[in-house]
Amino acid sequence: MSDAKRAVAQDESVAAINALYTELALRPDQDFGWGKGKQNAGRHGYDAAWLDRLPDRLWESAAAVGNPFALGPIHPGETVVDLGCGAGADACIAALLVGNEGRVIGVDVTPAMVAKARDNARLAAVDNLEIHEADMTDLPVEDACAHVVISNGSINLTSHKLCVFQEIYRVLRPGGRLQFADMVRDPAAAASPATACESWADCVSGTVEPERYHGMLAQAGFTAIETVSFTGYRTAETTVGATFRARKP
Repeated sequence: MSDAKRAVAQDESVAAINALYTELALRPDQDFGWGKGKQNAGRHGYDAAWLDRLPDRLWESAAAVGNPFALGPIHPGETVVDLGCGAGADACIAALLVGNEGRVIGVDVTPAMVAKARDNARLAAVDNLEIHEADMTDLPVEDACAHVVISNGSINLTSHKLCVFQEIYRVLRPGGRLQFADMVRDPAAAASPATACESWADCVSGTVEPERYHGMLAQAGFTAIETVSFTGYRTAETTVGATFRARKP
């Protein structure tokens, strides 16, 4: 593929992602072909207290592919960055965990999701959460400010995954933790020649093998890199949700 065609394809994938997640923000009752909502979060082991504490509206546009909070504790007073925060469910949970002395920064590229996340933060009455419209490759966050970075089903949507991991490394403090859930190529699934034609927005074409994430994380400087689990969440026969953690030395 030529550079010009690659650029056109990338622009089309970004437009498709924005269109799909705008629909998810504005019309969450539609059947998108993959799990979402409070029941889906419960299947991933989200604490029942969070499901009960946060208003139902926070969960309607939440399409969790795993549970980043199961990968390690988040402590009162910490700073947490949530990449691809969507309508803000995970960001609101993090805000509850860090308490009034902590800070949570949510980042999403879809304007409709950013607007909904801000509304949801007000609805949940969390004052320590700020939401920014920005790309994950260029975070509006200062160097070495975060104790933890979380993400849930978002990194697979970008074609610049190494850049994302480099940005995460930049904003984490020394010893900071990365805890994320994402869609990956199912190691047990046979390779399909149709993959290149499948949707980025539906978390299919943008997925990579778990080992690819390990390599990119190591290249960005992370240590203690681990694929923790496969979650069983699917967007296609060849994809599966997985959880990962790593640490900045």
